[in-house]
Amino acid sequence: MHEHTTPQPGSGRDRYAIGIECSNPGACADGRGEVGLAEITDDGSLRCVGVRALPESMRGSDGMMSAIDELCAELGIGRDQIERVVVSIGPGGYTGLRVSVTLAKVLAMALGCSVVGVETAAVAAGVLDSDGVIALASKNGKAHCTKVEGGSLSVIGVIGGPEIAQMSGVLVADRHLPAPMREAAIGAGMRIQELRLGVESCFRASEGCSETDPGSLSVMYAREPDAVTQWRARHG
Repeated sequence: MHEHTTPQPGSGRDRYAIGIECSNPGACADGRGEVGLAEITDDGSLRCVGVRALPESMRGSDGMMSAIDELCAELGIGRDQIERVVVSIGPGGYTGLRVSVTLAKVLAMALGCSVVGVETAAVAAGVLDSDGVIALASKNGKAHCTKVEGGSLSVIGVIGGPEIAQMSGVLVADRHLPAPMREAAIGAGMRIQELRLGVESCFRASEGCSETDPGSLSVMYAREPDAVTQWRARHG
């Protein structure tokens, strides 16, 4: 299991943020995603002090909450020291996003703190060493793509191989990238880089993002859920 902690005995003066990166579990180092804790420094930046990967045995919000509780206990951090919840909001897997964003809202409400939603493409962009395209939420031969150029992100949307063939740079994608898109990218001379997501990258990407009220936090789904699509097909 991928996990590490840097003991930081808590004090009333120390402030911390909870982080949740479970948007695309297959892109995390181990398990089903990661949760973490970061110290909020005097200049407002976040210094990660603990990460816990979620193994297969930890399912849903209960698993995430148990991992957060364990980290807080190990680091001696009390709930009164948590001032922010940071969460990756997608695009990504429907279940992982629904569970993690809902948990972020509940935690922020229970703790009386703010929440910061971070676009998952911004989390992934932290590993790019050049301009390119980030592919997330692959399904049915397509993926939700975001272009990264000069450090700026612009959403392309759900596309397939023909559109990728017109692009250049690096294509960042996980193992679920559809074969036609992979082949089109290679044919276009793009370098394919493995998508790696982690709560530390989520913390970094959150710096500069606006804090929001938990009730207004929303999820960035790549496409509407299958249940909604099927309902439309049946009922028009």
